[in-house]
Parts: sequence; C-alpha cells; structure tokens
Amino acid sequence: MNLNSSKLLFYSTMMMGIMMTISSNNWIMMWCGMEISLVSFIPLMISKSMMSSESSIKYFIVQSISSSMLMLGVMFMVMKGDYNYKYLMMTALLMKTGICPLHNWVLTVLEGLDFKMTFIMLSFNKIAPLTVLSYMMTSMSMSLVIFLTLILGSIMGLNQNSIKKLMGYSSIFNMGFILSIIKVNLMWMLYLTVYSMLLLMMTNLMINSNINLINQMMFSSSMIISLTLWINMLSMGGMPPFMGFSIKYMVMILLLQNKLNLMISFMLLSSLLVMFFYLRMTFVSSMNNFITNKIKLFYFKKMPMWIIVMNTMTLPMMLMVKICF
Repeated sequence: MNLNSSKLLFYSTMMMGIMMTISSNNWIMMWCGMEISLVSFIPLMISKSMMSSESSIKYFIVQSISSSMLMLGVMFMVMKGDYNYKYLMMTALLMKTGICPLHNWVLTVLEGLDFKMTFIMLSFNKIAPLTVLSYMMTSMSMSLVIFLTLILGSIMGLNQNSIKKLMGYSSIFNMGFILSIIKVNLMWMLYLTVYSMLLLMMTNLMINSNINLINQMMFSSSMIISLTLWINMLSMGGMPPFMGFSIKYMVMILLLQNKLNLMISFMLLSSLLVMFFYLRMTFVSSMNNFITNKIKLFYFKKMPMWIIVMNTMTLPMMLMVKICF
C-alpha cells in the first residue's frame, strides 16, 4: 500500500480523532472523536480485494449502530439525569470494541482486510472506546462479560485455521485482561501497548512470509521465518521469559492484591488453552524445517533482531512492576 497524500490524510485524521476522544472532557466531543476516527478508517480498509468492500460496509453498519446507541444514551442521561442509561452506553462501547458477546462482526470483517488494516483495527481502533469505557465501568458490572470474553476467546481459537480469525480471537481474549484492570489503574494502557507491539511483530512476519493459513506455515522454506515465528508465538501465548508473559504476570499480581482470586483462576485456565493453539502454530511452522534442514548458527544471525529484542524484554517489564504498584 503506497502512502499517497489521500491515505496520509486519512491516517492523520484517524489519529486526530483518537487523540480528540482521549483528551476530551465531555461526551459530545468524545463521540465526535470516535466518528472522525471511523470515517477516516473506512477508506483505508478498501483495497483491490473484492472482500474489502464487504468488510468496510459491515464495519460501517456496526459502528453506526453502536454510535447511535451511544449518542442516545448520552442524550437520555443529560435530559433526564438518569445514570441508569450508562448501561446502554456501555453496551454501545462493547460493540464498538468487539468484546464478547458483541464480537461476531469482528471475525467477518477481518477476513476481508489485509494484515496492515487488521493490525490497526485490533490495536489503534480500540484505544478510543476503551478510554471512554474506563470512565464509566465498574469492576463488578463487567465480571460476567470478562468471564465470557476469556472463555470464548480461548476456546473458539482452538479450531481455527485462518491466521486473521486466530488474531481476532486472541484480541478478544486479551480484552478480558484489559477489562479486568481497566478501572483499577492506568496499567491497561501499558497492557494494550505491549499487546499492540506483539501484534505488530506478528503481522509483519505474516506479510513478509505471505502466510494466511496455519497450514501454509508447514511449507515455509525459510528456517529464519520459522524460528522468528516460534519466538513471537510463544510471547503472544504468554510463555516465560518473553514479554507477553511479563505483562500478564503484572495483571495477575494486581488482581491478587485486589483479592479477585476467582478471576485469576479463570485467567490461568483460559491462558492454558490460548497457549495450546499458539504452540500448535509454532509446531506447524517448525515441523517441515526441522525435518528437512539442519539448524545452523548463521540462521540466528540472520533473524530480525528487533523481533528478538522486543520479545525478550521480560526483565525491564518486570522492573516496571514496582513503578505500577
């Protein structure tokens, strides 16, 4: 995708809408920021693929419905002074973010996007609605949603062969972690940042290796790509000592301090399932190469160093525990 003047304008206005939502202190301006981000992202979704137009229409319809619900809740809350309408607003924000049980649209939209737009949709586009959600959400009001998100995101990813759908369910699963701490402190922003970095590394590898299905990993002729995928998948799954483990560990320590033991138990059980399907991906990606090739030292020298460094930043991340707590 060439970065021409039109796309540069859309990228700029999309980021401006996100920053407008984050920095605003009234509901109307927050809503306007999310709408600016929406109308800027839709033209970027359209590509040469026939499915991209269908995905952009689905995305527009879902976001329009959720925006209407959000504005309706704001109007009723302002006119009647009844804060019970905040649940309507929370439902609209959950739909915008694609959190269980309002998540089905995410998977159908992802199939028509390329990996660059998939990354933006699963990372940057979640910042604004999550920020607004953090202003009104209480931990108890979202307990059932968090449990459903953790369970569905882990179980439904087990039988997927599409990389994009797997990334979608992984995003849903990680939203469960974010929702669990979104009202405790600002560490959810750190979690989203780290997850976005891991997602960026994964999408970069998929673009460079031209892989869309898990089965295609078996036929990768490059040992370098296979080993790099292996490291990144383990980090995404939360395997120590990689960066994905450290951020999940910090979340569980925070929940333990708030005596949310049941939620920690659900997180541990669902994390085992998530680790299973990431290990399945690493096994498939490395199986052919380990059978037909010998591992040589120069393979490691040619691996993308920025991916290795980012995935092994566990020690600096662990040191941040003292800062956050």
